[in-house]
Amino acid sequence: MLRIQTIGVVCAMSWLLATTAMAADAGDRVVEPVGAWAFKRIERAHQDLRAEQFDYVLATLDEMKRNHKLNSHEQALMWQAYGYAYIGKEDYESAADVLGRCLATGGLPFQAELHTRYNLAQILVMLERPEPAIAEFEEWFRHAENPTPAAYYMAAMAYMQGGDRRHAIEFVDRAIAGAATPKESWLQLKNAMLVEEKDFDGAEDVLTELIARYPKKAYWMQLAAIYSETKRHERALTTLELVYLQGLFDQDSEYITLAQMYLFNQIPFQAAAVINDGLDKGVIKDSPQAWQLLADSWMHARERDRALPPMRRAAELAKDGNLYVRLAQILVDREEWGEAREAIAMAEEKGGLRHPGHAQLLLGIASANEERWGEAEQAFAAARQDEKTEKAADYWLRHLAERHAQSPNEQASVAGDTNPAG
Repeated sequence: MLRIQTIGVVCAMSWLLATTAMAADAGDRVVEPVGAWAFKRIERAHQDLRAEQFDYVLATLDEMKRNHKLNSHEQALMWQAYGYAYIGKEDYESAADVLGRCLATGGLPFQAELHTRYNLAQILVMLERPEPAIAEFEEWFRHAENPTPAAYYMAAMAYMQGGDRRHAIEFVDRAIAGAATPKESWLQLKNAMLVEEKDFDGAEDVLTELIARYPKKAYWMQLAAIYSETKRHERALTTLELVYLQGLFDQDSEYITLAQMYLFNQIPFQAAAVINDGLDKGVIKDSPQAWQLLADSWMHARERDRALPPMRRAAELAKDGNLYVRLAQILVDREEWGEAREAIAMAEEKGGLRHPGHAQLLLGIASANEERWGEAEQAFAAARQDEKTEKAADYWLRHLAERHAQSPNEQASVAGDTNPAG
């Protein structure tokens, strides 16, 4: 943007130099005439600017700068040309410095000064220096006639950088209102600020417009996030589902989020299908979280047999033993006692258990049902030390004590009595 405007200013300056006469602007400002010596060097600098020979421009201007007899108009033109040369070299810090010096001379005609001030304001936005950028924009808006939507947008950027979201939204609204087709970046800026302000209704409207004008996956995803944030979970699910059905998912997190939404909305079969799809395509990473989510989906669908393989894989990949305890719970529910005991052994080997009492309770139940009475009593005694499993462990210890009190012919199998495990 800056390079295009620079060329326009160079052309305008060529016209100004051709007059070399005193002129008055709208504010009755009188500028001094440009002498022949300065005219020759400024004209050469402009020719080199058009040819994008920026080092030649700087050499010519350095020669001018050594002349201490330049009037204010000549100095202003010199610093302005310096600024455009630095812009061409993408040295924006230097450009901001010399354009500031140009304006400080007060030697430019009124319209040329306005144009220079606008370019300086843009550069200051690029440099993320909001306070001086805002000051330049405010001065520019005081005198500019019919500012363009792009000018309002750049001012909005300055206010946003300065943390003044109220004015930023006001100016970006002016940009959007003044354009037949608002630019995507303008709508993006407004959406970002509305989200920061937690104006989710406003953000929803902007995202809806972005989707209509610039249909991209990112805007659908942001809209789904807005619906989730505002507890409109069905809309969030429907929006994310539309993106998935268009085949636009390409990230692990997208599959995971949709599966979690299906589970939240009590649609476990779809959750499992989405996870399986992501795993089959290699998009979902081989992680304990993904396999656990798949297992949980099958568990919610009451498909315990199908939950077992992904839970095994999740437990294998996990850093601690907690998922092995969950695997043991599934195995106990299936009355697969030996495998349940093996799962608890793996859990204890990995360590880091959040509820060791629960692991001991499951071990006790599996051991009792295999008639490993000593191991069962030892496990239940350990489970009794955890307040979360104390009552269940007491139940099982009483159960074992009653069994020992019975005659051998009266002893009954305890197989299948797993409810006290929770």
